[in-house]
Amino acid sequence: MIDLSLYFVASCGNLGDESFLNLIKNAIKGGVSVVQLREKTLNSREFYTLALKVKALCDELQTPLIINDRVDIALAVKASGVHLGQEDLPISVARKLLGENKIIGLSVKTPLQLENAKGADYVGCGAVFQSATKDSSLIGVAGLQALCEKSALPVVAIGGICAENIALLKACKIAGVAISGALMNAENPYETSSALKKALQNALYKGER
Repeated sequence: MIDLSLYFVASCGNLGDESFLNLIKNAIKGGVSVVQLREKTLNSREFYTLALKVKALCDELQTPLIINDRVDIALAVKASGVHLGQEDLPISVARKLLGENKIIGLSVKTPLQLENAKGADYVGCGAVFQSATKDSSLIGVAGLQALCEKSALPVVAIGGICAENIALLKACKIAGVAISGALMNAENPYETSSALKKALQNALYKGER
């Protein structure tokens, strides 16, 4: 199982490819443990081309790459896995396509949705805090904690998480946190990633699930 502790959800946006890759490189060097490439506006060819570049960088830095939503892109670039939403392909279908050795994550915000996670490797739960990058209703810390108690899979907290609020998640049995805006908007991604990793040390659950 991959290290989910500091999970970077990266989107190129208005950055050029070189700037985007440099941001990812510095974030990984600062402590990011896994990268998810999330591109909602690129067409398939653009997404594929960018994913190839990010995959090469992640391979160089020995960091897993997860592709958001697109099983076809994940297969095409030989990514480590895919992260799916509730309206994407069912986990069972994605597993048949990807094989047993790939990582599959599922976005979840209710206990009922946890039932759809059979066959996945982890669940991403949120949004915990208000987020400018994830259009999702809030479940809050209490909602996250409830999902953690019910989930048999590792839980990654999603939504508006930064170094200043990670400590609020200490009571939740999370395996990691997904970070997007805090790193994408950082003046120094290396320093921000390092600060996030340091803040995580006291927040991650270390007992038996």
